[in-house]
Amino acid sequence: MEPQRPEIRDEDSLVVRPVTMRSAASQVVDQLRSAIIDGRLRTGDRLPSEHQLAQDFGVSRGTVREAIRTLAASKLVTSSRGAAGGTFVTTPQAGELAEQIGEQIGLWFRAGNITLAEVHHARHVLERECVRLAAANRTEEDLSAMRHPVEESRDPGLGEDEWLATDVKFHTAVSKAAKNSILELAMTAVHLVRPRTNRLMLKELDRDEIAEQHWAMYEAIRDRDSGAAAQAFERHFCYLHEMQQRALSDADAETVPVLDIPADSSSASPPFTQPLQEASRLTVRRSRIPGDRRESNHR
Repeated sequence: MEPQRPEIRDEDSLVVRPVTMRSAASQVVDQLRSAIIDGRLRTGDRLPSEHQLAQDFGVSRGTVREAIRTLAASKLVTSSRGAAGGTFVTTPQAGELAEQIGEQIGLWFRAGNITLAEVHHARHVLERECVRLAAANRTEEDLSAMRHPVEESRDPGLGEDEWLATDVKFHTAVSKAAKNSILELAMTAVHLVRPRTNRLMLKELDRDEIAEQHWAMYEAIRDRDSGAAAQAFERHFCYLHEMQQRALSDADAETVPVLDIPADSSSASPPFTQPLQEASRLTVRRSRIPGDRRESNHR
């Protein structure tokens, strides 16, 4: 039987403040979360009992239970029953943290006015380093995660949303292969808006060309050739930049908000500027030219 861990009662470990009537449960959550984040409560520490916490905070036991449920949903605590049971501080897994942070980044995008130019520049700086590191640090599992989306993207029957999803899968796998948590987290923000930025230039993109560029990046990473991987990425990035400029026509990437671009094919047309609307109509007509290679790619 696992030895019973002592309750945290040291005043230096958990200092509570009286709770006002304003959102009592959220205030309890804030205080406990702060204690976990700054290290006063460490992984494996057992919280005081529900009854004791209610007394310490000056709230009802129902309020404490609500606060614990909120912390559990964030993977910051876990509860167990039995003689050695209780509520214990836990450390969320990297994937869980990335998901939570991704949600917050999504809200940040909505609150701000992030432009295409900002996303494009950030991606260039971040992913260029991810590609180089991936060539040095990739595993066989990473290679498989990169290879499958490329192979899947070659299916001519894929719809627009499915094809864009394979693109994000590939670049997400590259980011993970870099084995740098900070870079991967930063790329999470970029990947959140990639479906939007890609959709802007969707009619300009040649699926076969994209697949070949991805495959060149994959091969260089597979061969642990950092220089070739970086060159393959630069070729891919330059191609995307050219297609974005063509799709924008007279519109300025510095002024086009990312959230004005629909996230999927079911979204309503965004309120673009007139030049951008005209560019969109032109690219649709261009894709219908008989014999145009892009016609088969987007059918």
